[in-house]
Amino acid sequence: MSKATLSALAILMATGLTVAVDAQARERGVNERQNQQRERVTSGARSGQVTRPEARQLNREARGIERKEQAFRSDGHFSRSERREVHRDLDRHGRHIQQSRNDHDRRGWHGGRDWGHQRGFDRGHQVRGQGGIDRLQHRQQAQIRQGVRNGSLTPHEARRLSGEQRQIAALERSYRADGVLTPAERRDLRGELRDADRHIYNQTHDDDRRFGR
Repeated sequence: MSKATLSALAILMATGLTVAVDAQARERGVNERQNQQRERVTSGARSGQVTRPEARQLNREARGIERKEQAFRSDGHFSRSERREVHRDLDRHGRHIQQSRNDHDRRGWHGGRDWGHQRGFDRGHQVRGQGGIDRLQHRQQAQIRQGVRNGSLTPHEARRLSGEQRQIAALERSYRADGVLTPAERRDLRGELRDADRHIYNQTHDDDRRFGR
């Protein structure tokens, strides 16, 4: 093989490696931004800069972006235009987080009522409702593990379902940042878990098998 051919192959290999590294960097960029923004909402709720209604709205917005990303990735390809759209959504979401943290609303007061007074009321309801949420989460995680073991879930399906579980856990952490889980927040979590239940059932009962793809 001539030196010119070897040089050309070396250039092609180097170019391919550069493209792969760039793709991995862009991939990390989306995930890192999502994680950072989730942490900003959680820390804002913990410090009181972000009120409960603001945290709920911000978390809904974040889940909407994550669902759009999952839809883009569902065909196994995440194009440049799709990635740019997700980054634009994350830009807008970041501005909303910044506005919520700097608008001088405080968690301690909402609608003229002191949340310190409301906290005593909420704790009485928290004991009755928390067990059900924990049981649902443990059951769903066990179903995903079982699906992986028996082959009813492909690796891609398992990753997607596990990602949904992590999103729900992150949402719960943000709601609990101030030590209270309100009835509205509990209903929101139960709604997310019902959706996850349906997704697990659909994925474990479709025709995709772990070794069939």
